[in-house]
Amino acid sequence: MPSAFSREPGGARGPSRIGSLAPARGTNTAVNVHALALRSLRAAAAALLAGGLAPGCAEFQQSHPEVPVRVVVPVPVCTTQLAPPKRQAGGRAVIRSLDPEKWMTILVPKLDLGRGLGPTDLDCTGQYVFANEILRHGIPPGDWPQVIDPDDMFVGAGPEGLRALWLRALKFDNGDAGGPVALVRGIDDRAEIYGIGSFRAPANAELRPARMGNENIVVAEAKRCPDKYNCWKEATFFLLRRGRLLGAATVDLERVKRVPSVTERGLYAEYRMRTDVQYQPDGIRLLEQVQVRIIPYEEGGDRDSDRLLRTVEFGRKLKVQRDALFATNESVWERVVGQD
Repeated sequence: MPSAFSREPGGARGPSRIGSLAPARGTNTAVNVHALALRSLRAAAAALLAGGLAPGCAEFQQSHPEVPVRVVVPVPVCTTQLAPPKRQAGGRAVIRSLDPEKWMTILVPKLDLGRGLGPTDLDCTGQYVFANEILRHGIPPGDWPQVIDPDDMFVGAGPEGLRALWLRALKFDNGDAGGPVALVRGIDDRAEIYGIGSFRAPANAELRPARMGNENIVVAEAKRCPDKYNCWKEATFFLLRRGRLLGAATVDLERVKRVPSVTERGLYAEYRMRTDVQYQPDGIRLLEQVQVRIIPYEEGGDRDSDRLLRTVEFGRKLKVQRDALFATNESVWERVVGQD
């Protein structure tokens, strides 16, 4: 299987060895036993301090070695004080659940919930809420200013109490929704905003925070279907940079397409792709699989003509380079579709 990356097995540490401790001939046995125990204890302590535990000590071995990753919470760009919560036993941090209206007043400090959100309102970092180019040509369901409907805000949960917010404030001619997106967290007596951006997608798109090594990112998944034989589910990855959420890359997670076969006259080829996503410290690993089937032109046609032709698998990676994610190779979908 061709692959843009591979993992090399790591070398195993060899067993530590301690020399023979047999008593010398002609010496006192009690003294030798005491010396033997003392020398064994010193040798074991030295091996422990040197990190040379013998492989047989199963209780000290890691069954699943991984690259060590520190839990890093980003620095907030906006912070709002909340009423102190009731502390939990043990003094653990309390993750707060705030309603959509409360988050919007934190995201847009001068927002008047009774009046609504205006087209030139500023977020808590001093940037225009709707200034991003991807929101161009979007219009509110009613007139400006727009009263916030809690049902128009999607809230996705992630690790360490992080939340991804998306306000579907604007509508587009193709059915998309769009508006501000933010990475936030409510904890103890404060609400924190770590990054703000913009997002446009079908209204049923879902967002969630995720961890990529020491980085906190936002993943948005959306499905598009111009017709039932031409559908795809895509993921957009947002990087957190200087208080902004930047759309760094978009990839297909699932895809299906039917086209006339180039090898079987009168039949069609159906291509189906699935992508497995793995988050790593230096980027995102994508494992793509495409199945190619030969199918009849109509449903319920000749069963003999409905068969799996081949399966293609490919691995590639999205590598972090400053403010973007760059692919090491193009998708296998582009190489296979239309080739049967």
